[in-house]
Amino acid sequence: MKQAFFHLPLEKQETILAAALAEFGANDYAAASLDRIVTAARISKGGLYEYIASKEELYLYCMERAWSDLYRHIRAQIVLAETPLPADILERFLSVSRIAIEWYLVNPSMLGLLVRIARLPRDELALKAQAVFETHFAAVFSGLDVSRLGHPLEQLIDLIQWLLAKTRKDVLMEMEAGRSPEEVRRAYLDEWAFFCSVLARGIYRPQESGNAG
Repeated sequence: MKQAFFHLPLEKQETILAAALAEFGANDYAAASLDRIVTAARISKGGLYEYIASKEELYLYCMERAWSDLYRHIRAQIVLAETPLPADILERFLSVSRIAIEWYLVNPSMLGLLVRIARLPRDELALKAQAVFETHFAAVFSGLDVSRLGHPLEQLIDLIQWLLAKTRKDVLMEMEAGRSPEEVRRAYLDEWAFFCSVLARGIYRPQESGNAG
C-alpha cells in the first residue's frame, strides 16, 4: 500500500478496507472488481489508485490483514486460557480449531477471502499468498512433539493444512446457507473431532510392548 493510505484518517482506512474485504471475500480474485470496491467505499477509482499500486497489492494487503487478525485472535485466547498449547499434533489442532471457529463466525468477509485463496491459479500470486499463510501458521504450530509420529511431520502438516482449508470452506458454506452460529459451530467441531479420531489411528508409531517373561 502507498504511504498516502496510512496518512488517511483511521476511519477512512477502515472504510476502504471493509469494502475491499467484502469484495475479495465474496468473489475469487479474478472476478473481484475495483469498481465495486470504490463504489462501496464512496471514493473515485482515481482516488483509490492514490492509495494502492495495483489490485494485487490491495488483495495481498487484505489477505495479510485477515491472517493477522485470525492468528492474533488465536494467540490472545491462548494467553487468556493461561494453558500452554498441547505438544501433540492432533490435540494442538483441536485446541486451535475451538478458538478459530469463534473468529470465523464473526468475520464472514475475511473468512470468505481466506477460503478463496485456495482457488488462486498456481502462479506468483498464489506463492505470495502461501508465504503469508506459512508465516502466521508457524507461529502457532511450532514446537510439536514428533517422538510418537510414524510419518514425517511435514507430510502430516500438509494433510492437516488441507483439512483446515476444507473445514473453513464448510463453515463458510454453512453460514451462507443461513445456519445458526450454534449449528455451524457444532458441525465444525464435530467434523474436526471425526478427522482427528481417524487420524489418531494412523499417524502414531505402534507402542512397543514389553517382552513376555
